[in-house]
Amino acid sequence: MAGSAISRMKLPRAAAQPAPAVVEHRDRMRPPREYQSPTPTHELTAVMARRKWLILAFALVGGILAALIGLARPVMFEATSQLIIDPPSRSSLAPGGSSAQDLIDSSIDDHITMLSSQGHLRRVATALHDMETVAPGQGTPKTQTPGRNSGPAATTRSRAAELIERLWPQSAQAAIDPDLKLLRNRIRIGQELRSRVISVAFADEDPTRAAMVANTFSQVYIDDLAKKRQAEDGLELKAVAASLPAVQSDLVTATDRLEQYRLSHGAVDQGAADNAARERADLSQQISMSNADLAAMESRLQRIRDLRKQGAPVASLAEAMGVPDLADLAAREAKAPADKDLSARIDNEIQQGLASVETQASTYRAQVDALEDRKNVLDVVVADTASRLSGLRALEPQVNLLTQRYNELLSRQQDLTRRIAAPSAGVSILSPAWPPAKPQTLPPIFLVPPGMIAFAILGAAFVLFRSRFNRTLRGEAETEAALRVPCVGLIPEPGKIVLKQLRELILDQPKSAYSRAVTSLLVTAAPNQARARFPHTILVTSSLRHDCANELAWSLALAATRLGRPVLLIDLERTHHPLTQEFVRQGGGPKAHRSFGDFVRNRCSLEDAVVSVPGAGVDLMTVAPAEDLLELLARADSLECRDELQAEYSLVIINGPSGLVGPEASLLTSWADAILLAIRWDKTSRDIARGVLELLQRDRASSIAIGSVLTRVNLKRHAKYRFGDSGNLLLARIP
Repeated sequence: MAGSAISRMKLPRAAAQPAPAVVEHRDRMRPPREYQSPTPTHELTAVMARRKWLILAFALVGGILAALIGLARPVMFEATSQLIIDPPSRSSLAPGGSSAQDLIDSSIDDHITMLSSQGHLRRVATALHDMETVAPGQGTPKTQTPGRNSGPAATTRSRAAELIERLWPQSAQAAIDPDLKLLRNRIRIGQELRSRVISVAFADEDPTRAAMVANTFSQVYIDDLAKKRQAEDGLELKAVAASLPAVQSDLVTATDRLEQYRLSHGAVDQGAADNAARERADLSQQISMSNADLAAMESRLQRIRDLRKQGAPVASLAEAMGVPDLADLAAREAKAPADKDLSARIDNEIQQGLASVETQASTYRAQVDALEDRKNVLDVVVADTASRLSGLRALEPQVNLLTQRYNELLSRQQDLTRRIAAPSAGVSILSPAWPPAKPQTLPPIFLVPPGMIAFAILGAAFVLFRSRFNRTLRGEAETEAALRVPCVGLIPEPGKIVLKQLRELILDQPKSAYSRAVTSLLVTAAPNQARARFPHTILVTSSLRHDCANELAWSLALAATRLGRPVLLIDLERTHHPLTQEFVRQGGGPKAHRSFGDFVRNRCSLEDAVVSVPGAGVDLMTVAPAEDLLELLARADSLECRDELQAEYSLVIINGPSGLVGPEASLLTSWADAILLAIRWDKTSRDIARGVLELLQRDRASSIAIGSVLTRVNLKRHAKYRFGDSGNLLLARIP
């Protein structure tokens, strides 16, 4: 190899270099893929299939925890006591009001509320303490208050309770009486269907104690309710006894007034009063008829008088008087007007008819007067009878009401006396609680399936949550959509290998997945090598140090030796990878060659700056750890250096520093014809990779082809994502 005799240490050019040509579509590494976001169903199915063993592990852990909890928890026995409510009385059913079932439901609600009240729980706890105090010699749990234990377990539990109290302070009332809290947590009160029966159940480790507490709970309620009703009946009896003398005195006074009224006014018969009223009504009817006849007769008399004053004909007078003979005489007079006897007879008849009408009118008038007098007498009689009868009726209701009130008080007094002697709570025990034979707690085996299901769901949720918020890159199409540059290939995970093994894997096993992936990537990134054999420079960089850019660079260099052309690898990492260190040792040690800085400063020829190992087919140029790479790249003529390198080597691979280390990677873009960004599969965040790409594309995005490479891909796990890219092809075996 001939070194250059021209110095490459020049100051930056004052004139701006011409802008590079825009990269056409045909100059790109590969056309972009069409990325379609997976549907939720496809994504869910893929995630579940990929993480099925993790979900199964969650389910197994849940089953084990459920079994341990089932073994650790105490075996509980539940004893049930049944109470029955007295049916509502008929007197309590108002017409058109609530039905009997509504009253029963309301009563059931009242009793359940009172059974669950704080006061009743305290009375039951007090009764249980009293039972323990009465029989102090019995050491069995039968008479022990719920929640009270002794021994080391009680000491441990008290310390745990003290610690819990410090972390979560309880109310003062709950801290004073822990038995009350235990009783409230273990008691269960409810109605049996739609009946009048209330069930009271208590759960405890000891079946005998459970039955005792349930019966005590019911009996204390019945006794307390009976005492309350007895006290209420006693107060009511005192009030009844105090009001009886006053009612009795009022009754005696009202009775005396009634008897005195009867003696002073006489007895009044209701029948006589009714007869007088009936007779008065008949008399009023007769008076009305007589007045009508009198009015008719007076009208007739007045008409006759008016006819005589007017000198009416005799025929008209005869018709008004109703005398037929007068009409005959009038007819005869008309035939013999000169007959004086006939005229005298007519006058006489007129006088008699008029006198007859006047007599009838006088008769009717006298009759009406007589009836009026009779009516006045009857009015006086009726008024007197009504006065006496009203006074009697005003006194009798008072006596009746006082008598009824007095009898009710006597009956109520007797009833209260009987109820006080035999008090009733309105509730009775239908069935006392017996010690149960079967435990309420399910066996631990029954808790395993729910625990497994619950933890499997939790594991699935964890997997979905983790997958949803995973920002790493895995698929080729996904990487292209996230970074907006082509993803030129996948590199399988080779494991932790040395240079010799890597050479054997690529060169001696060309059908292996790793060799095929690297060779395909080389052909895609440097197509001129397979076509026109033009020199080509590839810059390999990464976002972070663990993205395996050094492995990728060495793999490409070894794969390029299969093309039969000289290959140069420039490693610009200050802390060299073990592959580079091994290569340097094989080439004669770190002092056997000069560095990249010496070549750039023209301190040595290109032949002196590289080291080669016989049989490897790859030359290596490194940078010294003490050299400032940024200064070297800023002052060097990249085009002149690249031309000199490409004059000796058909392929130059530059292993540049990671993009997050500094601006060195951006300065190296002018040295390369193509840039490969190494991205660690399922490790590198897409945000970091996108940021590094923006730094690389800031000045030369239009002139240099840039592609991404996914390194250390777990092909089996990759296939579970169902991306349908080249990872599936690498899994296929070649015959």
